[in-house]
Amino acid sequence: MPEYLRALIYVLIISAPALYIAGKVAVPLIGETEFRLWRNCWVVATFATFLSRSFFEFAAALAIMSIYIHRNARQPFLLYIILMFVAPCVPVGVGIPGVFNRIIDLDPPRLLEITILLPIALKLWREHENRELHGPDVVVTLFFVYICLLALRLGDINSILRVVPGYFLDILLPYFVFSRSLRSALAVNQVLLAFVVSVLPLAAIGFFEIWRNWRIYYVVVLQWDVVLITVYLFRDGLLRAATTSVESIAFGFLCMTAGGCLLALRTPKPLGIWRYAALGVLMIGLLSSVSRGPWLGFALCAVVLMMTNLRASMKLLVGTVPGIAALIFVHPPFIDRFTNLLPFVGSADKGSETYRSRLFENSMIVIERYPLFGSDTFVSEPEMQTMIQGQGIVDVVNTYLQISLHYGLIGLLLFVTFFGVLSVRLGILFWKNKSDIVSYDGILALLASMLFTIATSSSVSVIPYIYWPFSGLCAALLARGAGIEWEFSGNARARMKSSGAGPAQPSIPSPGAVRKMRVLGARR
Repeated sequence: MPEYLRALIYVLIISAPALYIAGKVAVPLIGETEFRLWRNCWVVATFATFLSRSFFEFAAALAIMSIYIHRNARQPFLLYIILMFVAPCVPVGVGIPGVFNRIIDLDPPRLLEITILLPIALKLWREHENRELHGPDVVVTLFFVYICLLALRLGDINSILRVVPGYFLDILLPYFVFSRSLRSALAVNQVLLAFVVSVLPLAAIGFFEIWRNWRIYYVVVLQWDVVLITVYLFRDGLLRAATTSVESIAFGFLCMTAGGCLLALRTPKPLGIWRYAALGVLMIGLLSSVSRGPWLGFALCAVVLMMTNLRASMKLLVGTVPGIAALIFVHPPFIDRFTNLLPFVGSADKGSETYRSRLFENSMIVIERYPLFGSDTFVSEPEMQTMIQGQGIVDVVNTYLQISLHYGLIGLLLFVTFFGVLSVRLGILFWKNKSDIVSYDGILALLASMLFTIATSSSVSVIPYIYWPFSGLCAALLARGAGIEWEFSGNARARMKSSGAGPAQPSIPSPGAVRKMRVLGARR
């Protein structure tokens, strides 16, 4: 049996239980009919991923599927999230033979931005109110214009035409669509749900990868004729799972994000054991990445949530005491191995911490040399050349350093200001608003964990495709403010709308019923 067929069978078998759990989590919020559309699109796209003999065959299949999605999905932009991680996130150059050999680099998320998000953006642009700029909109637009102007220093028109459309697709387009499309608490929670559903099967596959020492999606990368610098990456003898993220730290970032979305998710009725089952699968995937930055990021997310819900946190801590005591008493072997992998505590891969320290010191020297606008050739600087690793690359494992080196301190200021404005205003909104139909504290905690984790990794693979749409979600929340309703309707106040076949979903009649939607208890 060909390896790609064997890999496809394994993926389908492993993902089946995860998709079953995803259905139990999703149906109370979107209805069974809509979830079947999500699940079937994911399965069909997975078949297309493994059976396509080239990236362009896969792109054609995804384009046809996008037409079907626009005609049948209630909210097509949610299918963008569902399908964004279904195939390996590797760039493939696309051009016009004999004219431009390489116009733009396409990968599955960018392809979906063109086929799903772009038509939605054109419809949204026709509404005058969507063209008005508010606080965060101004900053992200300035950042986009600034980096586009810096692209002119490339000099080569081919390079400029390749870079600038990429900036638009990766930054402005998802931010615009998500910041303008989310007009209700229901839509916000559906976006969080879409992240959970899309990652659950990959988290299960990640465990399979570390268990069998097999990068199961690598066969697809070979079929698409893409060369990877590092195929298999180990830490303390463990294969670091990556699935479709290709990079293990990006896979960890993906599982961390989905876990935070699940903690922030609000549904019309309690999910019970299925929420914990989904969280368990996502945590298994997070651990399978063996990536310490996302581990710490999720821990930060949990700590922020606990600090904003002290009463429920105390109950949770008291409930976990017996389990912690049992682990200390039994002391299974995996505890020592896990402790050895922890940053600053364990001894595994100390070279990574040394490399990051040297990277910061050398980067500061280069930044002092090009302080305001950075340099597109910073890698060739002598200080950076000393950072070349065994793979022959300089791995700038810090997004903030990456931005400073490439776009200068002005670019870093705009980037930090944008996310800083979102964070501060979300914090103020949470402090003043006691609504339980949206978890402002959960979304703020997840944003904080993202901003922390990108300090441990460059924005590679799926990482920027996650935090730019999420920033649009945050901007949408700020635009609606404390008066956000469960569904966007002039006549309805915090009521559930029917979703899919069957009877309508129950309404939310009272504040007492709303509090059941919280995970960690209502804030007093």
